[in-house]
Amino acid sequence: MTSFSFNLIKNKNKIFGFSSFLILLSLIGILYSTFNTSFKKPINLGMDFIGGNELRIERSCKEECENISPDLVIEKLRTFSNNKNLLNNIKLQIQNNNSLISIRTPYLTIEESNDLISNVDKILGPLNYDSKNSRIIGPKLGKKLLTNCATSLLVSLFAISLYISIRFDKKYALFALLALFHDLFIVFGIFSWLGVLLSIEVNSLFAVSLLTIAGYSVNDTVVIFDRIRENLKKDSDNYNKIIQISVNESFRRTFFTSITTLIPLLTLIIFGSYSLFWFSVSLTLGILIGSYSSILLAPSFLIKD
Repeated sequence: MTSFSFNLIKNKNKIFGFSSFLILLSLIGILYSTFNTSFKKPINLGMDFIGGNELRIERSCKEECENISPDLVIEKLRTFSNNKNLLNNIKLQIQNNNSLISIRTPYLTIEESNDLISNVDKILGPLNYDSKNSRIIGPKLGKKLLTNCATSLLVSLFAISLYISIRFDKKYALFALLALFHDLFIVFGIFSWLGVLLSIEVNSLFAVSLLTIAGYSVNDTVVIFDRIRENLKKDSDNYNKIIQISVNESFRRTFFTSITTLIPLLTLIIFGSYSLFWFSVSLTLGILIGSYSSILLAPSFLIKD
């Protein structure tokens, strides 16, 4: 059915070794993020979860806007602001050929927000106040969003666990769930490292991507386990060999499903807006890792020594 042929029996330990390395690397990233970063959390939570203010406003420049370093702007803001703690947590970007200012801060009152804009105007002005676009999420709402996302993920995982337990026997269900948690943990760990190294924040879209990855990963694993179970009914004497044959038979379907899913995601990464960039990256990583675990890792659990 397909020219693909991978010797699971021979490479079982290599597969376990590779997955163990990825899990260990992810665990180190999570622990480092929790104990050795300013945000003191397993992953760098964005404004959706911790609350804050986001302001985007354009500069009114006659020709080209003057190029100025964001760090220099923050240093100058210190001479105007009475709230020094705010400036320790502010994130300022100057985009679109120095014409667009993007400011992220912890939660501010209206007076504090207006004071900040006034100070920015003194440094980078004049500003076009008609272009002002702001978003505010209070700390209570952010905490509620985080709780709701975590609850949604846990409920989804419980429902998936229940479905697999009913669909398969306990051994198959356990291995399918191990592969699922393997995929989610590694994606989570990668984004922990991205938060540490590149200050990448995760928002509610990241939670959506984890839910999508969970469904995708389980679907692929169920397809391959179904093929293994059907083939074992025909020939249960050659147990390991049947698993090997079933994986090779299922490879083409899983491979092309992954490719057709990755194509639009790669298009979003290259041509999409920045707001969808890391969401697309998360899904892409999840599909790649999920395809690997469905084709190689999950069936390897079934192989007898």
